[in-house]
Amino acid sequence: MNGGQVARGPASRAKASPELLAAIRDCYGLAKGTETAVDIGGSSNLNLLFADGHDRYVARVYRPWVTEERLSAIQEVRWRLERGGVACALPVPTRDGQTWIVVDGRLVEVEPYVAHDSEMDSWDRLEAALPLLGSIHSILQAAVVSADGRVAPAANHIDSSDVPADVVRGTRCIQQWDASPAELQMAHEAEELAGLVNAAERSVPRLPRQLVHGDYWDNNVLFRDGQIVQVGDLDFMGERPRIDDLALTLYYTNSTFSEDQTSHARALQLRGLVDAYQSGLDEPLTPVERRAIPLALARTPLCFIAMIPSVDSARGARRLAEEIAPDIAWALALVRDLDRWTAVFA
Repeated sequence: MNGGQVARGPASRAKASPELLAAIRDCYGLAKGTETAVDIGGSSNLNLLFADGHDRYVARVYRPWVTEERLSAIQEVRWRLERGGVACALPVPTRDGQTWIVVDGRLVEVEPYVAHDSEMDSWDRLEAALPLLGSIHSILQAAVVSADGRVAPAANHIDSSDVPADVVRGTRCIQQWDASPAELQMAHEAEELAGLVNAAERSVPRLPRQLVHGDYWDNNVLFRDGQIVQVGDLDFMGERPRIDDLALTLYYTNSTFSEDQTSHARALQLRGLVDAYQSGLDEPLTPVERRAIPLALARTPLCFIAMIPSVDSARGARRLAEEIAPDIAWALALVRDLDRWTAVFA
């Protein structure tokens, strides 16, 4: 699994400090607005909103494992997407023309704050935004970046080839706790799901890999007055089959809207999102890709099982296991009824 070697959780997320704020102010030639900077969230990075006169900016402080080569690739991709017509917030240069600074061993960049009134968190906005994901994949299809740009140190993704070993590593971690019956049941279901997915994917031809967004969901796609005004957060950008990136969005959708998650009506709703995505592609999905989407969807929650050993606290690991249990259950139900789901998506 990408990123299995880095510690997940809040411990390594940066914290605002007078030294950090002073460095941002001095290097970017800003007024003292950084002194009232507000942490606006982000599970991976520290994101600080501050004002400089009438202008507002976001300073992003990366985790220590993000290298200069990776940030350079992320910024290069933002520029490429912007030139392709995708709204991205581009980095503000420092006083000496650099696109980031280093503070206490962490990379820091500043970008304009993009005002918005909603996020991609409803069926209507999903349908409106999925064609843009297709366009993003078309723009990035021929993109070539550094090795650090192609592999995310931490990502919400598990490659099909990594499923057997990485899932067992996660379930063994659970079984070594003073695990509850519910936790043990979830671990058992995760192993069954991994086995079924692994067996089914052996018959899927190897799909082309390309650079993809990596986390196309929720507050990474911002709207204002019904229009998309920013696509952000390329932290999980990496090289993988494009349907895996699509499957992540479908997974979050199915997890969030938790009614009738394995019904025929839900399968048709998700198929509608796939059709919306395809409308933005230069090269349509192949029949093989379409048939493989339900398997990629069922595989996606296994990435969180594989994350468990790298969570930076026992409490956090157990909370992740609890949160992912319902998704493992519906993914297992999906793959047990794979022929029906494949027929819907084909």
